Amino acid sequence: MLLLSFTVRNHKSLRDEVTLDLTRPKLKTLQPPTGERWADYVFPLAGIYGANATGKSTIVDALLYAASAVESSATEWQAGPEMPRAPFRFDPASRETPSFYQLEFVHEGRRYEYEFEIGAPGVERERLRDLPGKRWRTLLERDTARQVLKYHKELQTTIGRVAWRELVLSRALLLDDGLLGQLAAALRDGFQFCQPNWRSRRQWVKSTTAALVERRLEERELVAALRVADIGIAAVEIEREEVPEQVRAILADLRRKGAENDAGPLAEGEDIAGADGSDSLPQVAYSLRFTHRGGQGDAEARLGPGQESDGTVAWLSFIVPALQVLRHGGVLAVDEIDASLHPHLVEVALQMFADSDINRSGAQLVFTSHDTYILSPLSDIELAPEQVWFTEKSGDGVTELYSLADFPRKQDANVARRYLLGRYGATPRLATSVLAELVHGTGARDG
Repeated sequence: MLLLSFTVRNHKSLRDEVTLDLTRPKLKTLQPPTGERWADYVFPLAGIYGANATGKSTIVDALLYAASAVESSATEWQAGPEMPRAPFRFDPASRETPSFYQLEFVHEGRRYEYEFEIGAPGVERERLRDLPGKRWRTLLERDTARQVLKYHKELQTTIGRVAWRELVLSRALLLDDGLLGQLAAALRDGFQFCQPNWRSRRQWVKSTTAALVERRLEERELVAALRVADIGIAAVEIEREEVPEQVRAILADLRRKGAENDAGPLAEGEDIAGADGSDSLPQVAYSLRFTHRGGQGDAEARLGPGQESDGTVAWLSFIVPALQVLRHGGVLAVDEIDASLHPHLVEVALQMFADSDINRSGAQLVFTSHDTYILSPLSDIELAPEQVWFTEKSGDGVTELYSLADFPRKQDANVARRYLLGRYGATPRLATSVLAELVHGTGARDG
């Protein structure tokens, strides 16, 4: 899957509609000329810069929400009391207005446009179009208020009525329903997310462990990926440990009580899948162990992920999904890519996607960052103006997204320096005078 653009409106601070466009300026028509590849008309990298709390992370969060809605609105979201959503909160009108998400993407050589609107009760609108020739064709159209749900005759879908709080594509994913199911799977599998918090990084550690256990990833591959970062890891192995029966019994009891709280008391002998724990609770626990070798002879130490540095875990949580999308295609969205990583290592990460000899699948990396090194003449990464984006937040809390291409610029301009000088906006408005009062109590009342 290739992402052409992502448009969002009324998601957290993104009150007004913004579009992150990944297409190259040379794409003048709806699709490339016959015989040419889509990958040559789409950027593999897009970087989003801006001051703290201006909405950089909100762009990634909105993309995560759109992908999650396709994956989970027909399943996990149905268990909740209401539709998960995050509209702009600072005015009453936005709280009552549906949130809008649109993904333009390429799947198996064909261009698609998928969009949906979600309000407090559920899905308000949903539409899917493709481009079989020179004109758009509507495959799916849904308008809940007008009670409209129409499919193109060529779809041959088996999907009937859908619940208000589920997307048609999510139901298609659940049912593995023809083309709709294939597109839903492409959107589910086509996005990977990496965020600078321990919960996200812990999840990637767990996913990495599972991939090693299931042989989807080899230890030697992971060691090689970690050696790129020069962090002193000589070997990786999986430690296997039997889970004591008493521990399994306690976990089973806790799970059963949780199921009773959600579904009411269980009748005697009744079983909720996963509630009794007899089949779903693991009998064996697997954990990662990293071997570090010192400079003195054969001295070595084996450490778990919790004992590793933030930088090691940050690189691990990036490199594993990066390998996945580089091998199979798709989009990796990384929030604060420079968190706990040296600028040169960030440059290596970006180079993996920019280098066509490495990136043969058309994989794409969307990242947010504060680090201007990549924008400076010192960096080997050359980003076109259309690949550099900025966020700025207005006085009423609304995030604006705009591109470096919107500004006049000389060919040899030092973008990093001009950015730090505030020529493109997206820099913090500092109130350093407050610090003196905070530290020394200037102007504060005595006593």
